[in-house]
Amino acid sequence: MKPQGCRHGPRLRRHDPGESKVLKSIEQAIARVGLSDGMTISFHHHFREGDMVLNMVLDAIAKKGIKDITVAASAFFNVHEPIIQHIKNGVVTALEGSCNGKIGYAVSKGLPLKKPVILRSHGGRVRAIWSGELKIDVAFIAAPEIDPYGNMNGVNGPSACGPLAYAKADAMFADQVVAITDNLVGYPACPISIPQYYVDYIVPVDKIGDPDKIVAGTTRITTSPTSLLIARRCANFIANHPDFHNGFSFQAGAGSISLATTVFLRGIMKERGVVASFVNAGST
Repeated sequence: MKPQGCRHGPRLRRHDPGESKVLKSIEQAIARVGLSDGMTISFHHHFREGDMVLNMVLDAIAKKGIKDITVAASAFFNVHEPIIQHIKNGVVTALEGSCNGKIGYAVSKGLPLKKPVILRSHGGRVRAIWSGELKIDVAFIAAPEIDPYGNMNGVNGPSACGPLAYAKADAMFADQVVAITDNLVGYPACPISIPQYYVDYIVPVDKIGDPDKIVAGTTRITTSPTSLLIARRCANFIANHPDFHNGFSFQAGAGSISLATTVFLRGIMKERGVVASFVNAGST
């Protein structure tokens, strides 16, 4: 389909002088953003199996009696198994995002959803948000460090999870953004991954995630002889490509074979004295 028109844009944000963005609870945030039946909410998956925010928010939504919610997380994991009960109760009626483990199994067995589950690549998800194909009413962003104005990053604090790349599009294009944190610091939070002008409200909680559970499943480097052979051949292919020289750039995924490929490529780079200009992803 040939693109038409303009890029989707979020509503303009405005806060009255002196108005605090910091709220007392997720329930208060849900009321403040006007979350209601039929809306679409989003989450990022940087914590993977250690995420605590998605379940926390859905439980609060269920208690308020809100129904027919589309959940557009960048990915779902085993830790999000409680969403299955929310689907059966009609709180959640549609899913958009990579479905791993128990969620994927339940979907494949026929969860009672109103719409087909939509799976996208991470880049495809950003395109869908930017184009307006995936319209997010409220983004709930787990923020490992944030200041009272809303500047946040994922590299500091007790629940540091790394750069908040997957949540950037949500923050930019969602109609409203609620940051949930266990590390509210004085202004300015630094470095700034997502700036304050994308954030409407902030909710401090006891804990947003367990970084020790980020490395799980596919993010473990493979030990399979067959997978290691594939990874070594991938690394050798890259190393024999004419673009493999000082200043080349490299992108990999977070899958177990991709991680092993990155390890093998590192050895070749050290041996040949090749320095890359940048490496994107695959750095899990």
